[in-house]
Amino acid sequence: MSVFRDSSGQEWRVLLDAFALADVQKETGVDLADIAAGGWAKIEADSGAVGRVLAVLCRDEIHARNLDPRSFARLIRGAAIDQARAALVAEGADFFPPSEWSALRSNWTKRRTAKTQAETIQTALAALDGMTPEFREGAMRALTEALATAARDGINSSSSPAAASVAGPEPTPLSVVTSGPVKSESPPAD
Repeated sequence: MSVFRDSSGQEWRVLLDAFALADVQKETGVDLADIAAGGWAKIEADSGAVGRVLAVLCRDEIHARNLDPRSFARLIRGAAIDQARAALVAEGADFFPPSEWSALRSNWTKRRTAKTQAETIQTALAALDGMTPEFREGAMRALTEALATAARDGINSSSSPAAASVAGPEPTPLSVVTSGPVKSESPPAD
């Protein structure tokens, strides 16, 4: 069982079991039993979902304190959201078998990494809009190569024997040209 404090300092207990997971999914649509990490990604990204999920998991305590779920959710704000999220994650680690939790955390990390990469790419593409066509072309080439390298590295880290063949050849590194062409003398004629 994990514990967190709400924004008023009250302590709440969080306990996951098979019935609690089913109740959370039924009442909030957040599937914490999903090994693909969909529900846990929602907990990480959506502060409102944290309050709704906890309102289900803490239902008995909520009623014992003469609160309703909405009043309880209003107490889950600011730093309490981080504490509540940490309690949920700790409870997930306690509930799931280590192999499942490890796979779930791995999928969670991959989703977070992919989201960060997508945001970085969107920022880079937006910055290219105001640049000259020549610069934009070079930047796009560099971005394409960087993405290919990242994809290859991700594929090569796979345990699949086919992964190496999917990666393709090593990309040619970019070279920066700082001056014009160098003149050379012609070789002597025979």
